[in-house]
Amino acid sequence: MMRTLLIALILFFALTSWAFALVHIEKDGIFFYFPENEKEIASPLTEKLPEMIAFLALWKLPVKHPIHIILDDKLDAPEVEVHIIPHREIRIPIRAPGVLEDGYTEADPWEYFIFKGLCLQGIYGIRSGIPGFFHKVFGEIISPNVIMPQWVEEGICSLMYALYRQKEIQDPFESAIFQASPPPDLDIVSNHPQIWPGNQGYRIYGKPFIYWLYRKYGWEKIIDFLRSHGRGLIPIEIDLKARQVFGKTGVALWREFQNEHTREPDATPGLLITGYWSEPFVFWNQAGVYPGKLKIRNRGRYGYAEPDGTLWVSEYDKASKIYKYSKGTAVSTDTKHLWDPGLGRVAVTRKGHLPQIIVFPNDSKGGFRLSEKLEKDQVETISAPPGILQLSGPVRDKKGRIAVAGNLAGNWDIWVFDGQWHRMTNTLSIEMDPWWENDSLVYVSNISGRFQIHGADQSQITHSEYGAILPRQGQFLNLIQNGWQVQSYEIGRQPFTKFEFLPESLIDVASKPTTLETKPYDPFKSVWPNYIRPDIFIGATDLQLGIATKSRDVTGNYATDAGIRYSFDSDYLALRAAFQARQFGTQYTRYPLSYQTALAQKVDESRNEIKLFWRPTDLKKTKRAEELRSSDGTEFSQGIELSVNWRNYKPLEEEGPTEDEFWAALAVVNTWGILRGWGNLELLSEDRQSLSGGIRVLFGDQILTSIHMMGGRAWGESLSGHNAFRIGGNVIEGYFTRRPSKLFPIRGFDSNILDAPKAASTGIEVFWPMANLQTGYETLPLFFHRLRLGTFVDAGFAGEDITGDDLLVGGGFELVTSLEIAWGNLSSFRIGISWPLVQPDYLDQKGPLFIFQIGRPL
Repeated sequence: MMRTLLIALILFFALTSWAFALVHIEKDGIFFYFPENEKEIASPLTEKLPEMIAFLALWKLPVKHPIHIILDDKLDAPEVEVHIIPHREIRIPIRAPGVLEDGYTEADPWEYFIFKGLCLQGIYGIRSGIPGFFHKVFGEIISPNVIMPQWVEEGICSLMYALYRQKEIQDPFESAIFQASPPPDLDIVSNHPQIWPGNQGYRIYGKPFIYWLYRKYGWEKIIDFLRSHGRGLIPIEIDLKARQVFGKTGVALWREFQNEHTREPDATPGLLITGYWSEPFVFWNQAGVYPGKLKIRNRGRYGYAEPDGTLWVSEYDKASKIYKYSKGTAVSTDTKHLWDPGLGRVAVTRKGHLPQIIVFPNDSKGGFRLSEKLEKDQVETISAPPGILQLSGPVRDKKGRIAVAGNLAGNWDIWVFDGQWHRMTNTLSIEMDPWWENDSLVYVSNISGRFQIHGADQSQITHSEYGAILPRQGQFLNLIQNGWQVQSYEIGRQPFTKFEFLPESLIDVASKPTTLETKPYDPFKSVWPNYIRPDIFIGATDLQLGIATKSRDVTGNYATDAGIRYSFDSDYLALRAAFQARQFGTQYTRYPLSYQTALAQKVDESRNEIKLFWRPTDLKKTKRAEELRSSDGTEFSQGIELSVNWRNYKPLEEEGPTEDEFWAALAVVNTWGILRGWGNLELLSEDRQSLSGGIRVLFGDQILTSIHMMGGRAWGESLSGHNAFRIGGNVIEGYFTRRPSKLFPIRGFDSNILDAPKAASTGIEVFWPMANLQTGYETLPLFFHRLRLGTFVDAGFAGEDITGDDLLVGGGFELVTSLEIAWGNLSSFRIGISWPLVQPDYLDQKGPLFIFQIGRPL
């Protein structure tokens, strides 16, 4: 039997297609991947790579090889992604940054992103001492310098780039906020708070702080700090290392920096605003929409609100999409690579790296409900003027004219399209945020030295002390010490002058001929992992310890997954190994299944399983619900999966026969708006079948409500642990083994309390806001965001012939704290108590039961 499976496995992958659109260049341990049609961007980058690496090495930040650099056509988020596992990787967006986004003043933002990625790799590669020894065993997972406040990384790499390019360390917008607001306490800058100055504080204050250290102590001291951290045993501690190097703790250094940049205190309240709409008034930031839903997302500056309050705003989740916020829900449009929705149903998209304006069909409400027509070529698209790297903040008037900010060689100006492109401004300052005022325009410019609102005749309208941005229907955002104020600008004293276009000037966009010698894409250059890590689960009744690794190639289409874990409760060594090639994959698992129900049904098995699977679609274009599990390697979290499976099992402890079992399975996981659903059909040998499924809904604004329902039924002979289903406990199963769960939780009862061919559970939980904490302590690597109280009721049954007397009902409460661990890792901590409320006469469940979990069970 095993021989047959191995032969099938070989044929399985021999028939797999290996063709990719990517090409790559390989030289001196550097692998540079890019789409074949983007050589215009890639060619100058390949020429500059050796110079950048040499510069960083000169400043004692050598970049270790091999390293994989990807110009990612799927990535829109305006930031470089740097990974040290499963391989050293720098992933840069093919989309150029929008106005005020990281790198927006660069003539070649892709060079900026690569330099920043190389700098971070240089920082992460510094290690010695005991971490250096363990690095030889566990690989790149032992990198203490990965765990540092983000202002350290941002400040050092910005300093390096400023020295490399001989330019200012801060961009004009960061400088404006720094001049307006004194540096806050260090815990605010080290984390990503949902209060002013928000999650960009590490950039606004980290850059000048590192520059201050550089001028005061010199570069050698900064490098010595990185070396000290790289050989430290406790990577979450930075104060003592700072004292060792600088003679002062990190907190003391920060207070000294604060004292040199004090301001007269201003008690005027301000708001943390990324973008807003004036009528009806609604604003948003990274923490949520007000009024509306609190949900941490990377939101753009521009949006549009309908008269009923429905908001359209763009968000980055690697790719950019437009989201609709309405009545306690947040649902994305179907199409990716859309951002900056604006008045007149306009937004920005791209074709490759080239930006385009799109005009959506009328949905009768001024919104973007017909975005799916973009993929059907039923929308008007307008290519950007020649040479423009990016467009930001388009608005369209009643005559169909579109005003937008455009980046030409790092300089932002206002452009207008009325059937052809016209350049409205041509200065070395930053012009952005256009807005139509009847037949004329207003926009924002920093030509005066500060960002102010200007008229179409370039006259200055506002005279804010620190800055004014985002004119909207006679209102704008005024920068003060504690955030933003919404104020009005006068438009009635005299009519705006109708704007006149600047004389046309030829834009030289002649591209240099490219002579790159590329190679076809090879996934095996990057698919192998460079680390192993500890793998831990701690539950109320079991402790599980092990090691694991997983990897993917740079496209994410190929993946490996392996792990070993020992269960102290079962005295068992579990194994997992998997490989996936695009839509096809295989998986081997060895694990125990051991439980005894309240009715003395007992399963005590040692299992070996092999699965061959095909995932014909991952349904990536499906609208995202409020809560999704992330897809990681071979883990199945979205789409359709067809599989054939073989299982060999025998008694776990006692002697007994070894038996085989075969089945075919169909699994579906998808989301529809706020609803997430899953289903699993198994056709087993010996004429046994099982069908299971479930749904989950999460909705609400300040008060969140979660509802879930799941159930299953078996046909044919019911065999516990095979085609039967169980209820009880507070967690499902299968995280380690990647198998569909046949355990349906009912909090208030022991796990696996009943086993039967028919089972179901449902529950409702309401999360009540208790406190907006937003607090940490100096350099302590723990920052609390929000505290909620969850109250829940679960119910369910398991049996062959179900009656009302078989119902189980449990209830309780839990405290849920959203927090930030080790400066940037968002997580949540749950702890609670549950009780059995209703149970059949044949059960005697005692309460209360403690709810606590760290990690994922087998």
